[in-house]
Amino acid sequence: MPANLSVMLRSVLKARQTASSLELRFLQEMARTLPTATANWSSVKASRISRRRSLKCPRCDRRFAMPVHLGRHLSATHGRRRKAA
Repeated sequence: MPANLSVMLRSVLKARQTASSLELRFLQEMARTLPTATANWSSVKASRISRRRSLKCPRCDRRFAMPVHLGRHLSATHGRRRKAA
């Protein structure tokens, strides 16, 4: 039984080392790709927001990208009700 125990212990230690090295490689790859992806996304997002907000609230200076957002703003802020269909 002690022989099997030592073999099993060596096997578990080797599996742990393999998992640890895989995790380290994964984290290094993520660290290499994340900063560039984050920087590119923020500039794209900023340009989209400034371009798309073309719907102006008739009662204040707020602008919205979608009619749904404008309608929600009007009903929540200015008390305007939806039209019955």
